[in-house]
Parts: sequence; C-alpha cells; structure tokens
Amino acid sequence: MDKRLLKLNYNDAEPIAKQYFIEVSGLGADAANHRILLDEALSVLQNCKSGINLKAVIFPLPADCFFENSIHMTKSDYTCTAFQQILTEDVKAVYVYFLSLGECKSGIKNQAEQYYADLWANGFLEAGRQILREKIKESSEFEEGQYFISCPFGPGFYGMSPDKLTDMFSEIDDTMVGRMIDKDGNIPQEKLSGGFFLVTEGKGVLPAEECKDCIGHDQGCMFCGGKNIIPSRETCMELLQSYGTPPHVIRHCKAVSETAIRIAKALNEKGMDLDMDLIEASTLLHDIARVEENHGVKGAAILEKKGYRQVAKLVKCHMFYATDPHKEKITEQDVLCLADRMVKEDQYVGLDIRMRSVLDKLIELGIDTDRIKHRLEENRLIKDRIEKIIGRPIDTLMK
Repeated sequence: MDKRLLKLNYNDAEPIAKQYFIEVSGLGADAANHRILLDEALSVLQNCKSGINLKAVIFPLPADCFFENSIHMTKSDYTCTAFQQILTEDVKAVYVYFLSLGECKSGIKNQAEQYYADLWANGFLEAGRQILREKIKESSEFEEGQYFISCPFGPGFYGMSPDKLTDMFSEIDDTMVGRMIDKDGNIPQEKLSGGFFLVTEGKGVLPAEECKDCIGHDQGCMFCGGKNIIPSRETCMELLQSYGTPPHVIRHCKAVSETAIRIAKALNEKGMDLDMDLIEASTLLHDIARVEENHGVKGAAILEKKGYRQVAKLVKCHMFYATDPHKEKITEQDVLCLADRMVKEDQYVGLDIRMRSVLDKLIELGIDTDRIKHRLEENRLIKDRIEKIIGRPIDTLMK
C-alpha cells in the first residue's frame, strides 16, 4: 500500500459512530426514559452532518522504523508504555495514519448539545480508525490469518502523550488532509487524529485492546503491570488550587464528596463493592473546571493529561449523565451524580429541593426543562433503589 489520500464514506462511518455514542453516553434506545434524550442527540448529529468530512492519509513506514521501543519518523520519535513490551522482531510492518473529521458543531444551542456534538466527533474519529484498519487488512500483502493488524497506537492511546499529535502532523504535507499547522505549531480546533497500526504475525505479541485508552503516566498502566492511579485527597485539593477553581466551588465539591462517601459506605456495608478512592477523587474533582463552558469535558481533559483516566471518565459525563435505573449494579458514576444533585452550593438539601431550584431557574430563563425532568426521574429511581438496599432514607445518613 503506497501513500494514499482517502475520503471515507459517511454511511460507512455512521453506524460505528452511533455504537460509540451509545456506549459512552449511556443512552439506550430501549430505555423509554432515554428516548427524548437520544432524539435530542440524533438531532444534533443531523445538524452536524453537513460539516463532517472524514479524510485520511495512510502509508507504510520503512520496515526497520520500529526499534528500541520506538517508531522513528523523519522529524521525531514516538514511544509509549506499550511499545516497551513489544519486541522489535515481532513487528513486520508499520502504517502511519492521519485523520481529519472536519467540523461537528453546527447549530449548537446549549451545553448539552455541545456535549453530544463532542461525543459524535469522537465517535466518527473512532469510526475512521476502524475503517482504516480494515483497509490495511484488505491489502493484498497481508493474508487473513497469517498476519494481525493492531488497534491504533499514537497520541492519546496506550500511554503516548496527546501532545505528540503536533509532532505527527509536522511529518506530512499539510495539504494532504486539508488542515494546516500554524506557525506556532498549534493544531486547529477541528477534530484530528493520528497514529500507527502495527502488523505482526500474531495477536499475542501486542498489548490488550482494553488498555488502549490508557494515557500513560509515571506509575505505569494496566498492561505494564500497574494501573491507572487515582489521586489522593491531598492531590485532589492541590489540583483544585492549581487550576484556580474558585473557593465556593471547592466547598461544593467537598460537600458532594462527603455526601457520596456516606452513600457509598452504606452500600458497601450491604455487600456492594464500590471503589471508595475513585468516588472520593471523582467527587472532589468533578467541578475542577466549573468556570469554563461545558466544564465536565474540560475537567476531564485536565485529569486525562495527569493520567487519572478512571476519574476523568466519571467527571466527563457528570453533567449529562444518563443511566438505566433498573440495571443490576449501582456504580460509582451513579453515586457521584446522585450526590451532586443532592447538594446545593455547599449544603446537603436532598434531591427534591436541589432539583426544584434547578428547574425553577431554567423556567425563569425560558429554557425547556423536559431533559432535566427525565434525568431527575432517573435520579429518583436510583435514590429509591439505594434506599431499598441500605434499608433507610439517604437523608438520615447526612445527620
């Protein structure tokens, strides 16, 4: 396969993007209480569709580019924690790819739609990566069953720093994906992705696919023997201070954390297995970027760069959290989001009082409240389930 500039078919990408969206958002077509939310998300996709223009560059690198736990290109070297576990002789070929989405932000009216648009954009980039992987598989030089094509490595995957994306885009002719790197080396706001596919004679020489979202940090990752670390309470407080989170927001975070910890302890006493450290860290940090627009996504980005992937995942969707209240297991995400909806400023007030104040404010601003009402009903059902498990009202835990 020579260097190729490809325009990827939207209809091929959309089903993959929809599957990604469902998995990440928690919205399910079969859940009646999610229908209105899913319709809103699909409406966002329809508005963004005209701006989505998936283009890619893919080409092979010299066979000997992978050595000393790194991929060596013309201007820079690329490594990550996973590469340290792969033997040079196991890599038979390397393909580099660059992927451009275009724009996915047309007609955005509020923060919920911005959140949905961001998920759709990430979903289409994931679809593009999967399509490119299939195109390598179809290449005549790699017979099915004889060779294995890896999931993509690269900035943001398997422990490679996201900052390496700028280096990658400096390696190619700007015009090939129709996106320019400015004179300061900054990547434009449009969604972009870049990385590598490794070709090996077997799957067993590569890290597990579930490790691909590890962003990498000094403590290692699940693949190399450690795990994504969870920051201590002291580290959380230092992060809030260092990112300039206002004092009144910090007080709110501490009150939410106290509420969530009491709920989680009561559940664990009844046989649940909730991660108390994860709950404490995610509640303390859920509003770290509260002063910014779409603060859940912005806060998650801060935490991902620190390597706190598990915490970032909970923080990212806490504003637009959707769940199945009838599912088998109560999760850390459920506890975080319920506690956040039971605390007003820095005081525990309970679900009904807190959400009534939110609804009153939206009504006063003339904003439609259907979405909030559906989420409120989900939270009420989760609250009822928790109270049934622990055998007492949550209010009594706070006294």
